[in-house]
Amino acid sequence: MWPMKRQEKATRNRAAPPPRGLLPAATPDRPLHRKGGPRCAPASLRGVREARDAIALARLLRGTITPLRADDVLALLEPHRPRLVPKAYNPLAAMVGQPQGRMLDALLRPVAPIVMDVLLPHVRDHLIDRLVGGKAHDEEGLPSAVDVADAMRSLVTLLRGGGRGTVLAVVAAVEADGREDADRITRATAPASPGGIDDLARALLRFEVRRLVLETLGATTALQDVIYQSRRLSRFALRRATEAIEGFVADRGIKALHASLATLASVDGLIVIVMRNLDDQEESREEASPFVEPADRKALNDYLSAAWRLSDMLFDLVGKAAAGGELDDLLFEALLRQLRGLHHFCADLDHTGRPATLDTLEQQLVARTESLARLAGERLIETMLTRPAAPASARRLLGRGRSLAQLLHDMGRDDELEELAMRLVMARDALEQAG
Repeated sequence: MWPMKRQEKATRNRAAPPPRGLLPAATPDRPLHRKGGPRCAPASLRGVREARDAIALARLLRGTITPLRADDVLALLEPHRPRLVPKAYNPLAAMVGQPQGRMLDALLRPVAPIVMDVLLPHVRDHLIDRLVGGKAHDEEGLPSAVDVADAMRSLVTLLRGGGRGTVLAVVAAVEADGREDADRITRATAPASPGGIDDLARALLRFEVRRLVLETLGATTALQDVIYQSRRLSRFALRRATEAIEGFVADRGIKALHASLATLASVDGLIVIVMRNLDDQEESREEASPFVEPADRKALNDYLSAAWRLSDMLFDLVGKAAAGGELDDLLFEALLRQLRGLHHFCADLDHTGRPATLDTLEQQLVARTESLARLAGERLIETMLTRPAAPASARRLLGRGRSLAQLLHDMGRDDELEELAMRLVMARDALEQAG
């Protein structure tokens, strides 16, 4: 599982994606739009009770089989017994001391029709609703999709393949949905929008759930296809992020700024995407050659190169503004938000395959921000001492110094923050006294 650590989320100005851990409601809570419009999530989720009972039944059948346990099994399945199926009586009452295999076979004979004809089909519908239909359910204690799949496979194994068709139906539905999901998303050509990266991260999390369920069901062939689609989607997501920030480096217009801001604001989503990419690189263990660079590695390297070029451009613009250059205040704040997003990304990405480039970029972001803060403080004091006085310029530099102080705080640079804060306080007090 990927850690999703995040401190001071309130400073991010965006919503974080859901954690990767498979919680009870393991399906997406905000499905992306399908062909023909949005896929609305019905309020009803089929087979909730059957899913819980299947898990309980599998647990009972894994333990030591006794007449008392047989009573529990029969009581659990009684509500699911069709009217035309006669009520089962405990077949183990006279089998005390018999081998476990014989007792299990005797218990399964009367309950097998209920399990195969009622329980497993409802469990199949339940999994398809959660993994494919996008249906939501707000009931507490809903079992995870993986636990339900594990119970389904266990029961089919105990029945020696009986009900295997229900497993194959789930596998086929999940595989087809994964392929459709990846095809639909990767056809998108619109520029990055607010929430776009988070939506891609959520799509990758849905693939994680598909992978876990297929692994649990033992569907090797379908699993390989879903892994391929997931890798394809993670590369696409990185390319979209790269295009957004490269666009602002090449064209500093408002539209390009909007796309770059929207991308870097979704820090947690970017972390999810890059972690999936790093996992893919580890799983595939592709080796680079002098002629061919693995696709997963190339997608990540392209993004990191773009991030590096963006940081250079941002520091150039912010440095001129911090020294008193003409720059719109809103644009100055937007540039700082991009620097903050880049730093959070570098600092919070925790993975064994973390590229060394990230460490170098993080160090550069901190060092250059500290230099900017010193420059801003010195320029502010110089402006305060200028004669004739320039209060308007001083107030503008004071505001920008405060913004840089906030960036130092977000980076955890307390010593440099204290030094800048002293100059800001002195300048503020002097301006207040001057009226």
